[in-house]
Amino acid sequence: MLANSSFNGVQSSPPIPIVISIRTKNFIFSCKPSPFRRRKPQSSSFYTTPTRNWSKLCVRALKQPKELEQEGALHYVSQPHSIKIPVGDRHVVYTSVCLADVPSEPSDFFPLSVNYQERFSAAGRTSGGFFKREGRAKDHEVLICRLIDRPLRPTMLKGFYHETQILSWVLSYDGLHSPDSLAITAAGIAVALSEVPNTKSVAGVRIGMVDDKFIVNPTTKQMEQSELDLVLAGTDSAILMIEGYCNFLPEEKLLQAVEVGHDAVRAICNEVETLVKKCGKPKMFEAIKLPPPELYRHVEEIAGHELVKALQIRNKIPRRKALSMLEETVLNILTEKGYVSKDDNLVTGELIPELFEDEDEDEDEDGEVDEGDVHIKPTSRKPIPLLFSEVDVKLVFKDVSSKFLRRRIVEVSFFFTMN
Repeated sequence: MLANSSFNGVQSSPPIPIVISIRTKNFIFSCKPSPFRRRKPQSSSFYTTPTRNWSKLCVRALKQPKELEQEGALHYVSQPHSIKIPVGDRHVVYTSVCLADVPSEPSDFFPLSVNYQERFSAAGRTSGGFFKREGRAKDHEVLICRLIDRPLRPTMLKGFYHETQILSWVLSYDGLHSPDSLAITAAGIAVALSEVPNTKSVAGVRIGMVDDKFIVNPTTKQMEQSELDLVLAGTDSAILMIEGYCNFLPEEKLLQAVEVGHDAVRAICNEVETLVKKCGKPKMFEAIKLPPPELYRHVEEIAGHELVKALQIRNKIPRRKALSMLEETVLNILTEKGYVSKDDNLVTGELIPELFEDEDEDEDEDGEVDEGDVHIKPTSRKPIPLLFSEVDVKLVFKDVSSKFLRRRIVEVSFFFTMN
């Protein structure tokens, strides 16, 4: 089913500009080359970069010259990055990306939450119920949140534990252009321009077919005559999500529709990548924390054979008990060997303690060293064992379990049915 059954189409074929606004930057993204007039200087001394014309897409950006000089010295500060996508003279979708300053506890999933809301004020109406304020999300809004989450989550890098929130609102709705696929594109652009580390840009489109012709982002009137309603999202090199329905179309037509949709997604993603190179924020790659590779080797050596037996149990509850007991066994064995400690404030092997005291600055000048100074006399270093935390052991155990299960399916054709 589609995410919003009340909408029969999304966004017409006319150009769809995407306006991305922050305090110091304004970006405009349009869907076809058009004459661009040079804007008058703003009060904040903005200037216009040259327009880049393509056969279908056009990107232009406005920046402050002072920020261009200081781009290399930007610090990682979690500030919301907002985007507005207008259709015609109306802003339809507003998307913002926010993330926490402090990372949360490590887990086996990316802490991402998506909120999408279609406000009554977008159509110039008020709620007719007792509560006039906007309430909780409706069913179709929850499904649109899932449409946004599905293609974005696989592109997030593993080991990034800062809680990230994507907020999408429909600020204005004309009843002609559905905002669901538009919200996917807006969220993908906001994430690409933000500090959140991801692999590639994401975009989404809707494909319809009228009179054996495919239409990208058709209107609701066009969708009334369409035999196909397909929502497709992905990157420039892969398709991450397909959802929709059709009126008994042959497989060849569906494959052609997927190709048309992926071509449109690829064109948008290529222009977004160009925009990111010019105006994107530096990614927080140093915030990624992964378990050490030595831990994977220890877990595979301890639980390799027993893990294969536990995964062959067909019943769900006994299988979970076996995996839980095996996880505790691995943790106990590593603790007995001295690889794991329950102290949270433990100094790991990556941190080398200071073995020398501070030098006397008065006596050392121009790189000279006093060999008789006891403050800088070298001392013998003892080997420091590499210690792991319990959280890392549990994360690695889940990764190794998934690895063994995939290997079992591929090599032995072992099909595992979840009860």
